[in-house]
Amino acid sequence: MGDTYANSAEAEADRGRLKALHSALGIRDRALQRDDCNAWVIVGKRGSIHTWGGDGESWLLYVSCHSPRHWTATKARLAFCNVTQDGEDEGCLRLLHLPTHDQAKAIRDALGIQKRKEVSSEVLERLKTFAFERNPRNEPSTEPDIGGSVFQVPEVPPDKTPILDAKAT
Repeated sequence: MGDTYANSAEAEADRGRLKALHSALGIRDRALQRDDCNAWVIVGKRGSIHTWGGDGESWLLYVSCHSPRHWTATKARLAFCNVTQDGEDEGCLRLLHLPTHDQAKAIRDALGIQKRKEVSSEVLERLKTFAFERNPRNEPSTEPDIGGSVFQVPEVPPDKTPILDAKAT
């Protein structure tokens, strides 16, 4: 695995540009990751997004389709991008600006990137309250100890003989 960036500042700048697009697309956090070359990339099921080399203002979308007809339809849906490489069933497009809401949906659909789930503030507060109500594992519980850490054999009353110890008659 090679190192794509000359230094860490260059890597952080690249990541920052992708994070801006990440926010505009409204996608899941795990979509932003490092690729095999150690470069920051947004990954989808049918493609990926990289920064356009050197300008700091645009992005490269790589799209892989299942057929030539699908690629033609995808290019039409992404007409707000410039086609830079036009293959039979795949290609690269250049995105020159942050996408609008409708453009973001078209990009997510074309590349197979999942949208981030939106949670209302009321639901988020309920989830936080629920999470903090549980006792953390390292704090002692106020509930009685019903088993202890060592397995204990229950006592058998003297008038009862366990089945396994009973003599066959």
